[in-house]
Amino acid sequence: MNMLDTILDVFRKRKIKKFLSDVPTGLRPLREISTVNVIIDVEEPGFDVLKEDILAWGRANSLKVNIYFFDFRRLGKEELLLTSINTTILKKELDWMGTPEFSKVGSLMYEPSDLLISLIDNGDYPIEFLSKCSKARFKIGRCPFEGHAYDMIIVGNPTEDLRSDARRIFAAMTDFIKRIM
Repeated sequence: MNMLDTILDVFRKRKIKKFLSDVPTGLRPLREISTVNVIIDVEEPGFDVLKEDILAWGRANSLKVNIYFFDFRRLGKEELLLTSINTTILKKELDWMGTPEFSKVGSLMYEPSDLLISLIDNGDYPIEFLSKCSKARFKIGRCPFEGHAYDMIIVGNPTEDLRSDARRIFAAMTDFIKRIM
């Protein structure tokens, strides 16, 4: 780690400490869940099918589901966003530390919810910030962070392309939630 990365890391840790959620978290049965925030990456192969899986699961279980999208692609002039501008975090909307704009993630961070599911398969700062600062009472993710941001972590098969199995991981997450008594 070079000097600049070390300094950046110090500022990032301070920012997380400032906004860190103080909501107690833990496993929750499906019957105690009514609001769900999900974070997915639009670069995930078949993300639109994954999005439909998430919404269908929410409808089947009478849950209010909000989906937030990370779209860090470099869009050409003729390319359009694939998702709503209101719930899509673009790379250009990150501050110098990598923190997403609060106008996009304010409800994710400040409004209490029962469940946060992060289907992002990397340990980058923007997802670490959101995972640690979300007010969700139960948090599930795919990548561990220092300080235990999640109550449960489900990873893909390391011998396969991890990006290709987000739908299976989401299915495993929801199957596990269904089994919690």
